[in-house]
Amino acid sequence: MLLRHILSLVFATAGLTACRDADQANGADTPPPARAGVDKHTQSAYEGLYTMELKLPELPLAAGELRDTIDRYVDRQKRDFLSSLESPAARARARELPWDLDLDIAVASRTDRFINVQVDGSAFTGGAHPAPIVDSFTFDLEEKRVVGIDDLFADPRAAEAAFATEARRQLLTALDDQDEPLASNSEQIDDGTAPGKDRYRVFSLLVGADNKVHGLTFIFPPYQVASYAAGPQAVDVPSEAFATYLKPEYREAFR
Repeated sequence: MLLRHILSLVFATAGLTACRDADQANGADTPPPARAGVDKHTQSAYEGLYTMELKLPELPLAAGELRDTIDRYVDRQKRDFLSSLESPAARARARELPWDLDLDIAVASRTDRFINVQVDGSAFTGGAHPAPIVDSFTFDLEEKRVVGIDDLFADPRAAEAAFATEARRQLLTALDDQDEPLASNSEQIDDGTAPGKDRYRVFSLLVGADNKVHGLTFIFPPYQVASYAAGPQAVDVPSEAFATYLKPEYREAFR
């Protein structure tokens, strides 16, 4: 079982912007939209209320829809984050301990059919610890569209049942690890791996030397199958566990 660690990013203070009125836009400037292909964008707010640090991937021109999807995703994350600063009480807390949004979005794998992009990040809005942000996007280079896990399968529910069987096996085994037992229990694992409710939405590709997909790695955010302290959990599911459920047009992309 592989574990993807959320990257730790350093708070940035560069790029301080002026604000014409402290109450305008609820006391915080709205940063310019991030653009795909920019290596890093840092934005600090009026009076140091918050910092945003965004790292975006370089993508081929053919992946225009993927770039647009990522831009919309980043804009939504920024809007949600800034909405947390709407109240005077929230702004007062942020002045004592600045809030922070970090997004690291990078190409994780590529085959002759797919580009897979992973999102690792966090949002600190005054709680006990930052809220993790874990997401993924997969782009079909032939169809030129972003596909979700259900788009790959003729029978998505049967495929998810196969994912669940393997995920439960690996995670339950980790509970009994003598050196580092997983901070979870069988009830949380059963619930967090049950088919449905977008539990298998976040995934990456296991790519072989033949440039084909040999399996899928499903990434479970903290709290889904284990405690926050355990971090995100990842489970590798080989292609043979779900190949029979693939749509005919995707079978050549998998081995």
